[in-house]
Amino acid sequence: MTFTQAKQEFAVRHYLWGQSEWQKEIEQGFPILSSFQTGMFWKRRRFLRQIDSHSQKLFASANLKKSNPEATEALDERLTPQEEALYAQYCDHNLILSVREAEEAEIRARVAASASGKFATKAKIRRAILSRFKTAFGAECFDLAIVGMNPELDFKMKWNGWIISTRFDFEVRGKQFDHGHTIHSESKMPPHDLPVILGFPGLTGWLGLRGDTRWEQLIDEDIQPVCDFIIQRCRIVFDILPKMLKGFEFESLTEG
Repeated sequence: MTFTQAKQEFAVRHYLWGQSEWQKEIEQGFPILSSFQTGMFWKRRRFLRQIDSHSQKLFASANLKKSNPEATEALDERLTPQEEALYAQYCDHNLILSVREAEEAEIRARVAASASGKFATKAKIRRAILSRFKTAFGAECFDLAIVGMNPELDFKMKWNGWIISTRFDFEVRGKQFDHGHTIHSESKMPPHDLPVILGFPGLTGWLGLRGDTRWEQLIDEDIQPVCDFIIQRCRIVFDILPKMLKGFEFESLTEG
């Protein structure tokens, strides 16, 4: 199997996993979307609660297809006219002034009701994540001693010859921090002398929310539940990855 074939097959597995995760998300009342108090997760949750269950499933499918073009092309699954129309409806809803006003009102109310009356500092959030992640997964990481020496937190594990990188970026503009996973090769490959990237598992793929896994407007009271959420979701990713990586041992793949 070539690297290109492995990347395509991984994308398909991740997409199919995302379908089952979206089904759980809808059936359980949007626990993931509810973990974000602002931003695009909040807007999606607000929109989904205003449409019926059939439309919720169509919207979920549209999100996945838009964020996983490699998988949908391999499976020949294109956006249906109904999915296109529903996603366009969401985009219109997302631009309505009342939606922005509702979000801003909720933010002001939460800050006013907080003990400090202000947003949590990035430094405080960073310390909490560093401590919690080390406690939960430190035994599985390598080069753990150097994590925390840079502004971002980049935890690394190794499976099947691949590096699983879990990164928390605190320098993202306009947000408190960003979070994501990357599966890449340890060695750099020709012709560009760069690592091979197999995929980006996690929220960005399984719910089709690429680029939205950013936290903003967190208050001190949010830090503990946000850390709990991150550890829970990371554990789900790490539990499923051995199955998703089966047959993709780095050493067995060829160029192309």
